[in-house]
Amino acid sequence: MKTFQQVHDFTPAGALRFKVFMVTHARPDVNVDLYRMDCLGVLEDNLNGSSTAIPLAWELGAFESATGVPATFSAVMADLIVETVDPTE
Repeated sequence: MKTFQQVHDFTPAGALRFKVFMVTHARPDVNVDLYRMDCLGVLEDNLNGSSTAIPLAWELGAFESATGVPATFSAVMADLIVETVDPTE
């Protein structure tokens, strides 16, 4: 089995960017911690996708959005705490 990328969390700067995104785009009753975990999981999937062209992005759905329109959070590698895992070790 080949190696894969495991996202542990946001860096402090990435966490701040995500928090600002949620304050700006999410409804006030949205559980930010729940969506943070969802976002990190999707970003991990982006990293481990079969295409290197996949952006590091997560979408806040229209229902959770303050405007009723989906909003996209884009991350860069510096926003994430990532570990390369080799399952054979």
